[in-house]
Amino acid sequence: MKKIILLPLGLLLALSAYVYWHYYNVYSDGSRDGVLVKISRKGNLFKTYEAELLQPGFRSGEGSIKANTFKFSVADPDVAQQLEAASGQAIKVHYVQYRRSLPWRGDDYDADNAEPGQYIVTRLISAAPATGANLPSVPLMPALPGASATQ
Repeated sequence: MKKIILLPLGLLLALSAYVYWHYYNVYSDGSRDGVLVKISRKGNLFKTYEAELLQPGFRSGEGSIKANTFKFSVADPDVAQQLEAASGQAIKVHYVQYRRSLPWRGDDYDADNAEPGQYIVTRLISAAPATGANLPSVPLMPALPGASATQ
């Protein structure tokens, strides 16, 4: 009789531990800075705020060089409003990273970010107008032979 009760209870406990570990336990947290280039509210069933931060430097992947972007979701509408006001500015944000994504928390950017997981920005730490000193450096293409600089 005890086995009949303990087996389902053990399975339920194991399932609960799995769900908590992968979907609700924070894997990491920290801060990122860069220039906020995009923020939007989207989704079919669950409307979430999605944003993109352009960070200094480049990242290689799949035989090419890509811009170093950080894509994330924002759960708090007040934080999303602060980010919208800081669009195009150099910002610093605090984020938490979960191992797996839940649709009501935002999109999953596993293929786009350097590390897999769902990144949720919890607060805006600072924002300042983007100047040449804090913009990510992008090398310019050299002029083609015979081209003039006034074109």
